[in-house]
Amino acid sequence: MNKKSRQPLMRTHLPLVLLGSAITLYGLLTALVGGWLSNQAMTGLITTGQYRSRVTAFDQIGGSIAGIVFLALFIYCAVQAKGIVRTAFAIGAVASAAPILASRAENLLFNVIGLPTMSAGSVLAAAVTALFFALPLVILFILLLAGRRVPTGCRWLSAVSILSVLGTALYPIYVTVLAFLLKPGDPAVGQMMEVSSSVIKARYLLLGGCFLLLALISANFARKNAAAGSLSDPVQHEELSLPQGGI
Repeated sequence: MNKKSRQPLMRTHLPLVLLGSAITLYGLLTALVGGWLSNQAMTGLITTGQYRSRVTAFDQIGGSIAGIVFLALFIYCAVQAKGIVRTAFAIGAVASAAPILASRAENLLFNVIGLPTMSAGSVLAAAVTALFFALPLVILFILLLAGRRVPTGCRWLSAVSILSVLGTALYPIYVTVLAFLLKPGDPAVGQMMEVSSSVIKARYLLLGGCFLLLALISANFARKNAAAGSLSDPVQHEELSLPQGGI
């Protein structure tokens, strides 16, 4: 498939810019609020119980708002796209459930659905949340990577994005399993928990950056195609060749 047959990701890139910006903003707010509350707990301004309740309250309110906004913007992106790109963003919309589930997964699994209560219930809840986050996004980027009409730069970025989504989703689960099930009390695992906390904070920042870069690459591709099309237009060439004073 030659370059001329490739097309921008969508008719207007505003929804993709808004989606990337919203995800990045949510990631920044999550990191800032989490860091602020953590500093308060470490300096003794609030108790551990207050820290957990405030983090949970923020996750519930902020996650609900973020999930609704993400869903609307994913749908907006799908409407402005077509073909495999539309399908990709429609599937990616399922990831909007991740911030909503972040603070509710454990309650849904054991109190609503009725699964047997277990000592490592938080591990299972985190795994379910990560699955809702990672799986739709991996499918989204795989579809963009496989799209024959998707610009080359977007396809390369999609390949990198797959690794980013999988890494930031699965590494915290791996560390949590080590800490609670396989190697509880291991000092090395404690250091990995600190890294895992940073990875979780960077999850939405990296994803938002990927979408913003996709919008930038696709918009540049669209501008170059428009410029090339105007130069190859025989009617415009004929108009340019006419004397300035007319006949």
